[in-house]
Amino acid sequence: MRRLGAILAGILLLVGLLHAGLWWAVTVRLEARVLAAFDAERASGASLAHGPPSRGGYPFSASVTVPGLGYRGAVALPGGGALPVAGSAATLRLTVAAAAPRVLVADIACPCEAAAGPGLPMPIAAEALRAVLPLARGEGGPVATGRGIVLYLPDGPVTVARLRATAPEAPAATVSAEAFGIVLPPPEAQWPFGREVASAAVTLRLRGLLPPGPSPARALAAWRDQDGALLVDRLSLAWGPLSVNGAASLSVDQALQPRGSGTATLGGFGPAIDRLVAAGLIGRGPAALVRLGLAAASRPGEAGERVVDIALALEDRTLSVARIPVARLPPVTWPDAAR
Repeated sequence: MRRLGAILAGILLLVGLLHAGLWWAVTVRLEARVLAAFDAERASGASLAHGPPSRGGYPFSASVTVPGLGYRGAVALPGGGALPVAGSAATLRLTVAAAAPRVLVADIACPCEAAAGPGLPMPIAAEALRAVLPLARGEGGPVATGRGIVLYLPDGPVTVARLRATAPEAPAATVSAEAFGIVLPPPEAQWPFGREVASAAVTLRLRGLLPPGPSPARALAAWRDQDGALLVDRLSLAWGPLSVNGAASLSVDQALQPRGSGTATLGGFGPAIDRLVAAGLIGRGPAALVRLGLAAASRPGEAGERVVDIALALEDRTLSVARIPVARLPPVTWPDAAR
């Protein structure tokens, strides 16, 4: 029995040593790939800084943690254009698990910052941010998830309880995202349906190619002239008493301001009109006419409530619902727009 026990112990020791050696080899290779990717970004003109990487994850995964990550570069757009981006994170951990060796998991620890275009970076806090990236072709595109996210906008913080975004494999230009438990910035009075948005979801698809150009304004103008559009294949919103499900097409006008049109199915429009009247955004007389018109055009919804199909339009920075102006949007200023 002692001899058998010694043999078994030797086998276990050998297996452990082999496993440790394999883990060491995988982590070394993963670290080398990460550093090579960083060098490639720098060679392409990006600015990238970080602290010394460390390896970990033993015994069930191989991971590389990069502290103090800062990035400033550009993301390629369909057609050859590029969008300047910048970001930073407290740490970035890349993991390949033994149970899922064909998937790379990227966990980002905040505080973080992110910026797209010429704007200042936006501070971000989050309980968890994760991206799952398939390592083999034909296994789908990346999936990003988040929990307890706080976006520190100039007008105040926006919090998101849960977020999920997906994209297909390149070169398809489609992105889907859904968020739950959104809390808008204070004060409460500026939001007629309340600060809490129960859920929002959107699927976006790019039509046309964004050509390379010396400025975002010129690239957008060329894209517009080639009948470019951002197609909203799916839009859903549950905000206070209002529910919205629809689709739309968005582009820019001659002044490079957003314009578009679409259709939507509205639920809870009666209480929503009451909220708009209470907020002083619509008078009682016009509200009564709108309520009467919507009620006459409504139909039974899937849950038995009354819903109505309406037209949406965005023109000259004015959002109209069923041809009724409901909001005036601030102008968008693009770099070099006047040149």
